[in-house]
Amino acid sequence: MLLAVLLGCAGTSATAAPALDLTVSAGAGTQHVDKLGLVLGWTRPEPLWQGRRWRLMLRHELELANWRVANARDLLELGYSPVLRLERPLADSRATFFVEGSIGARLLSHTRVGPDHDMSTAFQFSDELRAGWTWGDQGRHTAGLRLQHLSNLGIKEPNPGINFWQLYYRYRF
Repeated sequence: MLLAVLLGCAGTSATAAPALDLTVSAGAGTQHVDKLGLVLGWTRPEPLWQGRRWRLMLRHELELANWRVANARDLLELGYSPVLRLERPLADSRATFFVEGSIGARLLSHTRVGPDHDMSTAFQFSDELRAGWTWGDQGRHTAGLRLQHLSNLGIKEPNPGINFWQLYYRYRF
């Protein structure tokens, strides 16, 4: 049943199934927080839009991350993000340059990130901007840089939010 839901969410057709990929990310955030994440993702096989040189793809990602917090308990983050990816294959190469953006939902194990930093709600929104490149046989390898902002969008005050800069590596199976 879970597989049927995942395939349905990916918007796949009967002729093409999404390739699963696994991403490892690491980075640092405001409030002296280090983050290590694991992401299970899949990309819709057909582009949403295809131009002469660029194409727009849709990815789906499930993330589990650990935040190492300097002056409070470490916390866990669980989330889902649909990701729009604008990509361009590089001339005479199997490499592809891309930029990505997403707005997703996150659930935190608790809200205290430091003595003076309380996220107020366990439910958070995640906004992300990314850039990177894909290379190798069938584009199996990806490396990139991600800027992530988490905030509860004013559901409850205070709403200080938190930002992360992360490097990541992805392998597509």
